[in-house]
Amino acid sequence: MQHFSTQAPIDTDVLSIYSNEWQSVFNHALGLKSVSDAYGKAISNPYALDNVFVEACGVGFHNQCYASNSIDFGVSFTAMHWLSAFPSSLRGEQYMHAARCPVSPLAEKEQAAQDWKSILQARAKELIPGGRFVCVNFSKNEDGYFLGQTDAGESMWDSFQTAWDQLKEQNLIDEEERLGISFPNYYRTQEEFLECVDDIDDLKVVSIEEKVVRCPYRELYVSGKSGKSAREYAEWFVPTTRTWSHSTFKSALKAHREDKEEVMTQFWGNYMSLVEKNPEAHGMDYVHAYIVFEKKEE
Repeated sequence: MQHFSTQAPIDTDVLSIYSNEWQSVFNHALGLKSVSDAYGKAISNPYALDNVFVEACGVGFHNQCYASNSIDFGVSFTAMHWLSAFPSSLRGEQYMHAARCPVSPLAEKEQAAQDWKSILQARAKELIPGGRFVCVNFSKNEDGYFLGQTDAGESMWDSFQTAWDQLKEQNLIDEEERLGISFPNYYRTQEEFLECVDDIDDLKVVSIEEKVVRCPYRELYVSGKSGKSAREYAEWFVPTTRTWSHSTFKSALKAHREDKEEVMTQFWGNYMSLVEKNPEAHGMDYVHAYIVFEKKEE
């Protein structure tokens, strides 16, 4: 079995696979650190299970990671929207993410298409004939919904922008830094997921569907099951948005600054204060494409 984990960039100069912090992952895998889900349920570490063994590959998923014809089953959850290179075409622009733009920026769109083809070519080589690869990835659906921006509550991206803009009002960043954010990922449409599959002779699509997964944090708060105050909810929810975005926001700050972490602390504080004012409106719905690929029998 093969599993591809989230691969979030640290900065615009070094690919994440070389600099992500993986110690926490292995502490959990070895049972040295306990982890809970949004519902407070403890997640068992793999070594507590019989016949489960952990092995890691330090090669990014945009490349072939394992020997050809060696994988029976591969799975990836919310990872392959990250790009292998950073076009950064949105720096200086109104929007910080390609999905927010009325028309997808060409640089990100082309990089995403190139990366997706490379990803599928690599998986096709790794799979045995008849082997399957399941990809659960962020997408932009036919209603225009995507991660954090659906028909429920406020847009997470609007909240990000408001909290970031406040830094300028607080005299902590200048205009260049305010417009300096360009997320190095891309939420593909269903058509974009499918458009290059016919070019890969060994691979076929078994099924594809899209679903909106409601934010469990907001669902628990709105139902009253979390038992948290408005402030406690903000301090509980906001960190889940920080885990994958902090480095991108931080990279918008000028390189010479020695107070980057202090500025980032204020940014997340701004966001928490925003959530605290109207907690029911803030969450992070997922919009997923669920795709099953199979390597054709010889």
